[in-house]
Amino acid sequence: MKRIPAVYLLLVGVPAVGAVGLLGVISAAGPEGGGAVGVAENSVLRQLLVALTVVVGVSAVGGMVAEKLGQARVFGELVAGLLLGPTALGAVAPGVQQWLFPKNILPHLDSMAQLGVVFFMFLVGMEVSHAHLREVGARSAVIGHAAIAVPFLGGVAAAWWLYHSYPPAHPGILPFALFAGLSFAITAFPVLARILDEQNLLPTRLGNVGISAAGFCDITAWCLLAVVVTIVHHSALLPTLGAIGIAVGFTAVMLIVVRPLLERVVARAERAATPPIALYAGLVCVVLGSALVTEAIGVHAIFGAFLAGVVMPRGPVLVTELGTKLEGLTLWVLLPLFFVSVGLRTDIGSIATVAGVATCAAIIVIATTTKFLGTGAAALLVGETRRDALALAVMMNCRGLTELVVLNLGKQLGLLSDKLFAMFVIMAVVTTGITAPVLRRVTRKVHADQRIPHEAESAH
Repeated sequence: MKRIPAVYLLLVGVPAVGAVGLLGVISAAGPEGGGAVGVAENSVLRQLLVALTVVVGVSAVGGMVAEKLGQARVFGELVAGLLLGPTALGAVAPGVQQWLFPKNILPHLDSMAQLGVVFFMFLVGMEVSHAHLREVGARSAVIGHAAIAVPFLGGVAAAWWLYHSYPPAHPGILPFALFAGLSFAITAFPVLARILDEQNLLPTRLGNVGISAAGFCDITAWCLLAVVVTIVHHSALLPTLGAIGIAVGFTAVMLIVVRPLLERVVARAERAATPPIALYAGLVCVVLGSALVTEAIGVHAIFGAFLAGVVMPRGPVLVTELGTKLEGLTLWVLLPLFFVSVGLRTDIGSIATVAGVATCAAIIVIATTTKFLGTGAAALLVGETRRDALALAVMMNCRGLTELVVLNLGKQLGLLSDKLFAMFVIMAVVTTGITAPVLRRVTRKVHADQRIPHEAESAH
């Protein structure tokens, strides 16, 4: 015991004093400003943490307020993201907004937001029921495709006027017209599934028809968007057809080869009690690798992530747990950043003119009317009642987060001007906001005898 102080002084105190002395010599001999990079990195990290704290907190409050008002949580988070942009915070306190979102952290926020979209699309793909894809009736297929075809026609018809009134950075009327038609045709499958779940409609026949139709609508829309993105990236016909062909081939490989392989690997891992971390890492690599492949093809990373979700096995506990873990990080942290990223690009004040308001109102009317006409007419013609046809039309009019993902991609590709981007964002907010309350009113007389057994693979 008597030796302890001496040993401590010799082997701890002396080296510590020596290290301090050497560091002083090195600092004096080194070039001035040697620590600037470290200081800058710390500054960016500190600013990112501040922004993340505010974004996550404000989004959570927005979601809670939306739920209190009978809206879907994502609607409140979407509005919260817009309020943090130039539309509200930037107009009231521009200094605060610039301090909260300085230019040096915007690329970092955008990268994190894009990663959130990739994982969100993976989760969307996991919600596509294999049973529904195999067994869905012709009725849902007709309704779902009519819910795309008629609004798509309306968007293409309006494209010539919009293109010349608000010309995009990317020239070419064809990709713009295709994108405008697609923007009108979107239905938010994930948001609709949550609205139906919250209103206890998923176990009903009406809810089953609606969610199946929305699934057809969603998958078809992503396929069309893949074509639009490929056309934008490849201006010539042959490269475009080549890229589409490669994308189709990759899709076939994922469905025919990768899907059964994943089922065997996951089943073997569950039987062998493989540590979940190893399996989780492998499955996440599949998601990121699939996204990387479609990005390299020129289609976009979100399609690869969506495809990875579609081919994931359904049922195994380990896969379900992976989805739950990714959903928490994605919905609580990364997607709020995406909403803010969209909000920072959206300045509603820039369209506060008579012409801007009239154009925005026309976009909302065309998008809503064509959705109602296409869905409602198809539903009536295949034998649905008037009330159920109206309810299905309300469901298909929900655009939500899916529309924002599409619009953000259009902005990145130069297909939407700043003003037109703001108008389409407003259309997404309005059509999403009216879905839950109107659907609740239309379906308030859905009786218990209309309920069907809740399948294990219900998409919610």
